[in-house]
Amino acid sequence: MLQKGFTEDFLTKKQSLNKGELPKYKIKNSHHGIVSPEVFDLAQHELKKRKSAKGYNTGGSPFSSKIVCGECGSYYGSKVWHSTSKYRRSIWQCNHKFKNDEKCSTPHIYEDTLKQAFVEAFNGLVENKTEIIKNYETIIQTLTDTTEFDGEIAKLQSESDLVFELLRKCVEENSCNAIDQEEYNKRYSALVERYETAKANLEKINDKKLERTAKSESITAFMQVLALQEGVITEFDEGLWNAMVDIAMVEVEGGVVFRFRDEMEVG
Repeated sequence: MLQKGFTEDFLTKKQSLNKGELPKYKIKNSHHGIVSPEVFDLAQHELKKRKSAKGYNTGGSPFSSKIVCGECGSYYGSKVWHSTSKYRRSIWQCNHKFKNDEKCSTPHIYEDTLKQAFVEAFNGLVENKTEIIKNYETIIQTLTDTTEFDGEIAKLQSESDLVFELLRKCVEENSCNAIDQEEYNKRYSALVERYETAKANLEKINDKKLERTAKSESITAFMQVLALQEGVITEFDEGLWNAMVDIAMVEVEGGVVFRFRDEMEVG
């Protein structure tokens, strides 16, 4: 964005923010991006999703922010029992188990139990991978078709640009002519409200489009990994875990339901 400010007095060199006194110029693609706009938008979508997640945090373990309490929705955290004895065990437990008004009923879980449960769930996918991949081809075609969103985005962007120009002219008229300030404030406020509404609706549509694109990317990556897997696994594979699993939800009864990156649930 150029001319966000201007020199109000060339003698004193006083700088002021441009609040409509002069035109602003938005220049696109003026610099080469570090990443593509598509990757940037997807990253922002992921960051927004993580920020809204209850207790999300990153850590050195592949299980960090992957295990979710089936009762309160909080993430599980790693705890060490008998840390100084030969009975030392690492367990995962709901981080909010003792922070809520009522203690969560979901049990703690051992890493070995979780790993074995994943091996069994993943092998179930491998045994049915041909059917799974076939069924998702149509879904991906639907997800990648954003024509409806693109039309709505263009319409809202046009509305935003129009109202922004009206605002600019409104401010310019007020700065150059003696007009009734009460009438000016009413007109200005109405235009601002109209602009903010269009901007908010545009953001919602963009979020929906990004959500669909992110889902398409996730399913595609999931299918590629599944297609390359030639047989069942006999032990836990951290690479497959990171590539395939979105969350592992621990139920009150102690069972584990895996939600894979294509949103399929297996438990």
